[in-house]
Amino acid sequence: MMMTMTSSTMPLALKKCFFLALALLSIILNPTFCSATTTTQATNNDFETDDLWSQCNCPSSPPSTTKNTQNHAKMAYLISVHNRRTIHDGAHLLKSLIETSAPGNTAVILIHVDHRVGIANPATVAKNETLKNQFLYHESPLKRYVDACLQNSCVRSGNHHENNHGGHKTSDDDTSVLLEVHSHFAPLWGEWSMNEPTLWAMEYLLYHSQLHRNTNKLRLGSSSTTSSENPPSPAWDTFINLSGDTLPIISAQRISQLFNPINGPLGNTNFVTSSSCATGLIPTCIFEFPKGTMKRSHYFQHGIPKKLSYVDTLSGEWKRNVETPIYFGSQWMALTHEFVEYVIRSMSHPNGLGSVLKETLVDTEVQMTDESFFATLLMNSPFKDTIPKLNSEDKSLVNYPSMQSLRYERMDENAPNAWDKWTSSNSLYDIPPKFKSVTDGEGPAKPWGPYFLGIYDLGDIKDSGALFIRKVSWSVDENLVRMLPVVLSEREEEGMLLEWDVLPDIRWPKNGVNVKKPWVWRSQEE
Repeated sequence: MMMTMTSSTMPLALKKCFFLALALLSIILNPTFCSATTTTQATNNDFETDDLWSQCNCPSSPPSTTKNTQNHAKMAYLISVHNRRTIHDGAHLLKSLIETSAPGNTAVILIHVDHRVGIANPATVAKNETLKNQFLYHESPLKRYVDACLQNSCVRSGNHHENNHGGHKTSDDDTSVLLEVHSHFAPLWGEWSMNEPTLWAMEYLLYHSQLHRNTNKLRLGSSSTTSSENPPSPAWDTFINLSGDTLPIISAQRISQLFNPINGPLGNTNFVTSSSCATGLIPTCIFEFPKGTMKRSHYFQHGIPKKLSYVDTLSGEWKRNVETPIYFGSQWMALTHEFVEYVIRSMSHPNGLGSVLKETLVDTEVQMTDESFFATLLMNSPFKDTIPKLNSEDKSLVNYPSMQSLRYERMDENAPNAWDKWTSSNSLYDIPPKFKSVTDGEGPAKPWGPYFLGIYDLGDIKDSGALFIRKVSWSVDENLVRMLPVVLSEREEEGMLLEWDVLPDIRWPKNGVNVKKPWVWRSQEE
């Protein structure tokens, strides 16, 4: 099939199919695979090269020539990284978002580096022997790629003095991407601090001088307006937060089109969960978990109150003893501009629902608040009707039935014995021992997941119709990193194919997989 290329992506696309086929032939013989057109970030056997990160190829025209590029949402992303592996994997994610976008599709990309790692520069900060990871970011491919992008006219920094454009001034029709890297928080698993980078990003998106567009008035439901004054549109429409070890399955341009607030099938919808987390595409009320399951038991053991009193920050009305059930979702979300405004407003008022809910969760010392805070806030707010609308029969999205999950993950968190004796017999990827040096000795995945993904998971990824996958790492299976995201050719688009249609249907062998240790001389053994 023909491949759609721009002048900036041609060198990558010309080599892609050859090396992609080599990678897959080493796993399974599939003579029809090269008919599936994918685009990739690295296309030679030397996967990790300096050239990969020293060039930021911003497309000057849409990757797809057959779509109306004005029909899109302006996307804002947060990428969170916390160790050597996710910093490195985050470079692949950032490259995917920038280089498969079209002008105007992506408004903002914020990167938060765990404060225990930081973004210190050895030229200005003295080395601290107790902080072995002090310069991880500064020495990483992610840093090199960020620097390369900031030298490109399609990317700008929020700090004027850092731009190479002579004080880049923003306007309503500015199509460059605002890209910034920060390090403020050190989140701890299971604790409230897991929410802090996301809340920080929300405040940044609402209050940064380059993004402020006098959009303080909250709007429920559709973001379209009937006012004859035609107020300025917001600088961004949809906020998506992602872990560094995430990759998009489809291009950033296609994601932008799907979330178009005017007529996109995912527009004006708040996704605070994903079916891969066994909660479906809508949040799960704690009472819907069977008695004795981990999440329900944990929250009730900590005496979480069933009623709260708070100020409705939209009406100013004081609401007393309102039943406020806990809902579970996911830490990783896709949210409308209006709901993000509501979250920050309710957190800014000391008696707002956000503030009261945070205080309740912290005081009762419950865990997993990153999975419960935003879902509970959404489902107890005027925005509860903006959750996905599902078909009653198969629970698929009404407006986009092929999408079963916002983000595909392999999880077993709700398996009966996931928190006790592990009983699963499903094959899994894990970090090979020889890669511990590049992951700072990172151990195996938790027994409930999420697990690493690889080529053998492609069949399930294909079935999910998801927009993103996690966890995926170059250190586990770089073949999958090479393949994504998928960009359809013009011929495939004319044939009404979707990106998931052209993914090869590769699945785990029924009898499992064993990888034989490579033969080496004893003197070479680790």
